[in-house]
Amino acid sequence: MINKKEANLVSFKVLLTRDNKIVTEFSTLPIDMVDEIFPPDERDVIKSILRNGEYKLSTLHNFFQRELNVLK
Repeated sequence: MINKKEANLVSFKVLLTRDNKIVTEFSTLPIDMVDEIFPPDERDVIKSILRNGEYKLSTLHNFFQRELNVLK
């Protein structure tokens, strides 16, 4: 069942696949969709969350990707 009261804005996961591989997953809501989804009084906050989430978590995602490639 889909919970329409929640939306994923920024997410980062470290996953173990069925074949025992470790992978990372990083996603954000595209910032260009904010204006069509959110009311005007919420847009600046949402865009700030997306920009900061991208900045902070993309660094972590890239770090794990490099580390995992070295360990292969």
